[in-house]
Amino acid sequence: MSDLTPINGGDGIPPEPDWASIYTDEFDILEAHEQWTIVLNELRDASTLAVSNGHAIKRLVEFRVQYERSSKHVAEHGPVLKGKRAKVGQWNPHWSVMRQADEAIRVIEAELGIAPARRGKVTKVQRGKKTSRAADSYLKPVSG
Repeated sequence: MSDLTPINGGDGIPPEPDWASIYTDEFDILEAHEQWTIVLNELRDASTLAVSNGHAIKRLVEFRVQYERSSKHVAEHGPVLKGKRAKVGQWNPHWSVMRQADEAIRVIEAELGIAPARRGKVTKVQRGKKTSRAADSYLKPVSG
């Protein structure tokens, strides 16, 4: 007789990564958890959540955390920084990180069907029941 032990992800939900082992900043850990929950809820609502999406979801969350961190720096200091030696400004490195994270986020969201333009391609369109209106009987097609 063998002992059966439950496996994480056995319920169709990928196990959440240990964000504290990835990030040291408390804000990043909380942001990662919040983003993980948001993405899982989106995928669950679209009926596209699967354990096999776990790694893509993790990457998406990591890029979203990087984006948030960099966008705060850019908002505070701007996309161009004053040079320390030269009087010529230089691009804020966080601006580049933010832009690259944005591109990665768009690609992964499209893969997962989270992006609004892709959402309809991965889920069934829910058609509502058509309700009749008074104008419908007035505007009947003319047969000729």
